[in-house]
Amino acid sequence: MKTLVCFGDSITSKEKSKDGSLRLTSRLRQELTEWVVMNAGIPAETTRAALVRLQDDVLRHHPDFVTILFGANDSSDHRLIPLKEYEKNLTYMVNKIGADKVILISPAPVFEDQQKARTNDRMKKYAQTVKKVAKLEGTSYIPLFETLVDKNIQKYVIDDGLHFNKFGYEQLSELVLRKIKTLTAITFPKKQLSP
Repeated sequence: MKTLVCFGDSITSKEKSKDGSLRLTSRLRQELTEWVVMNAGIPAETTRAALVRLQDDVLRHHPDFVTILFGANDSSDHRLIPLKEYEKNLTYMVNKIGADKVILISPAPVFEDQQKARTNDRMKKYAQTVKKVAKLEGTSYIPLFETLVDKNIQKYVIDDGLHFNKFGYEQLSELVLRKIKTLTAITFPKKQLSP
């Protein structure tokens, strides 16, 4: 069996939302029925903190693929990790895991009317840094920011303007599944992404 570890912050953590809807890893398990899909997300975490648990939460499982989704906290007013350090931390993770196994995901935009600790101007810079690391290191990349920035982001997040609702998780999981499909011989039934 192949193993996928989803490494990240609160966007990745937990299997279900408060309303009972499925989040990222629980959605992926529904499609990747022959895989072990592990949730290695911790709320409020930055890339700096994530480096400490990389060995125990990711590497020791000898994963075939690892999604890495950080940036919502690295770019926040109260935890701000400088862009250069963010880039360095992501590069370290990629090098430790192996570029051929990593799927880097850019942070998503926020609904600024309800999110006071983050701006889309700043989120865009962190997303561009993820894209840069993916290009320099030769990893797979999912442009989550670019995918959602021109859409009505309010449709995809809960009332804090940051965390995904069921439509946001539907979008994210479909993007991950599409990427895994391009990296493996797996086929999935065709699904229409939410508008």
